[in-house]
Amino acid sequence: MRHPSTKSSRWPCAALCALGVLVLSHTARAESNFGCANLETDKQLSVVEGRQGYFYRTIADLRMEQQLSEHTASQMAALSEALEAGGTTLVYVPIPTKSLVMPDYLPREAGDYGFDYAVAKRVYDDVIKRLRDHGVVTVDVLGAMKRAGGKEPPFFQADFHWTSSGARAAAHEIAAVIQQLPGIDDLAKASFETKPAGRQAIISTMRRLLQANCRQALPLPETDAFTTTEVAAGDAGLDIFGDGASKGAVALVGTSYSDLAASNFAGFLSQELSSPVTNYSISGGNQFGSITSYLTSKTFAESRPRFLIWENPIYNSLGKFGDAPLIELRTAAGQSCHEIERDEISTVGASTLEIALQDGGKIPDSAVIYVYSGDDRSRQATLRFRLNDGHMFESSIRRTDRMISTGRYYFPVRYFGVQASKKINLEFDHMSAKEVSVGICNTRGG
Repeated sequence: MRHPSTKSSRWPCAALCALGVLVLSHTARAESNFGCANLETDKQLSVVEGRQGYFYRTIADLRMEQQLSEHTASQMAALSEALEAGGTTLVYVPIPTKSLVMPDYLPREAGDYGFDYAVAKRVYDDVIKRLRDHGVVTVDVLGAMKRAGGKEPPFFQADFHWTSSGARAAAHEIAAVIQQLPGIDDLAKASFETKPAGRQAIISTMRRLLQANCRQALPLPETDAFTTTEVAAGDAGLDIFGDGASKGAVALVGTSYSDLAASNFAGFLSQELSSPVTNYSISGGNQFGSITSYLTSKTFAESRPRFLIWENPIYNSLGKFGDAPLIELRTAAGQSCHEIERDEISTVGASTLEIALQDGGKIPDSAVIYVYSGDDRSRQATLRFRLNDGHMFESSIRRTDRMISTGRYYFPVRYFGVQASKKINLEFDHMSAKEVSVGICNTRGG
């Protein structure tokens, strides 16, 4: 794009000079140590080869697309407040990219893809600061992971996950933060023992995709594995006649980083906190799969943890899908919904509900419609209602195959709710008419 101050007579030279720099940069690249070619242009996974067998993804590791908007930060604050009101402290952990933790292994051409360490560090720091400024407990694990290594670096070479070294360093930093928070004395105490389990390789889709473009075998993603076991339970110090022994629990939700058995992240957390950490993480669930499965579950509703650790790689944008996912989480965390009477709910066929609305059919514009299909196998629900002007409002929620199905959904209706006619319609893939429930949840803002 032509800069407005650039004269047209000078533009061809400027363009050619820029092109020349790019061409020279590309021609100056070192030859692959593994006979790799066309890694950057691979349509399945664009990657650059760094030093000593380390590979970096051009989108996730080099493009620096991790900005957090003020609106999304506010939604995270609302989620944190809703959890805290129910006795659970949210501890958010954005995992830094391999390029931030291990910049010394980057190839020279990383800059061709827009990577600048100073800029990437400022973006990462801004995400941490913005969330903290909004009152969200947020853990900065970058320094701890950079200091890790020694015998084993914090990330695999031909895979994007952390090794046990990186996981242990992050767990230590997270525990140090939690130990300074109110409620730490509520935790159920126990003693743990962590033992070496030998070298273990992980199943790596990334390495498999890379290997198709390389003649020599790429480094196996192996790590020094560990197992952590509870050896003695201590005195939890909880009032069993109070508001629930679950107050002494720690829950972990997150991505494949947390779900990687060989890296032992949950085990290291248990060891560092001297308290059992229950791992609800899901591989392939991206930023919302695990936490949505957990917060909409009967397990969470009946037994809230004292601390909820949410691990999420920083490149998994919290605002990627709009604010509906965070509104759903906030509403599930708040659990302050007014249930509609059963005589106002009727079934239409085997998988559809029809609900008669009271008070002239108006739904507050800050409301969220909660629905339980009555069948935990349900993965999809669709909400429909006719507006006063005759148009139809329709919204669908689908749980991916990697998520744990709970049959529970939360639909933000925003300003459309006040225009609703006297009936709403809910359709499911699986439904048990005897167990269904529907509620109107009032939320502030959003």
